[in-house]
Amino acid sequence: MTGITACGSGDSEQSLAEQRAEEHQRLEEVQEEHIRRGSGLEQDSLSFEQAFALFMTAIQAADTTTLNQFIHPDQGLWMIEQPGAMPKMTRVTDIREFKREFEGRSFFTIRDEVKTCDPLDEAWPSFDCADMNYDQGQSGYSKDGCFVSAPAKFQKSGYWDYASLTDTDIKQVKAALPLLQKSVLHTATSFEFHFGPVDGQWRLLFAKLIYPCSA
Repeated sequence: MTGITACGSGDSEQSLAEQRAEEHQRLEEVQEEHIRRGSGLEQDSLSFEQAFALFMTAIQAADTTTLNQFIHPDQGLWMIEQPGAMPKMTRVTDIREFKREFEGRSFFTIRDEVKTCDPLDEAWPSFDCADMNYDQGQSGYSKDGCFVSAPAKFQKSGYWDYASLTDTDIKQVKAALPLLQKSVLHTATSFEFHFGPVDGQWRLLFAKLIYPCSA
């Protein structure tokens, strides 16, 4: 029956579910509109650009609802960090539950480091630890900025082979790798964001939050 509401915690849970459903529909509609406007390779590039802009806006606003729409409920999002000599990978399905290895900080604290990112569609610049000096603003990359390229380099990186994952986890990672189509590098931090279209939407499947030359 319509017009009947229940009291208690169910109200807030239902309201959250409805809000997330609305955000999901909004993101989907935006992406579908760009797909209708584009064609061929152009349509893919345009829809990704719009999706990435939404992703960056969600980070700066600490918008958990919108960011969660970039996480596929089955594929999940693999966070890659390096607290010591070896990488650590954490599978996330709700961004609110993820805490960064350093001081247990929220994922959204990366907004203090990734304030802007307008990726150029070109090959990633080369990197050398010898050229890196954060105090002098030197990232170690041959060119600074944000860059979006094909995911082949990351797909071959093999972080998952050294992250003490279970066999089941490794199978999940290797099932997600072929879905990747766009990889974004932010040179000031060396952070990487790897996206792929799943169920008609661009999804963030891997995020590498590792500072280079630190181990």
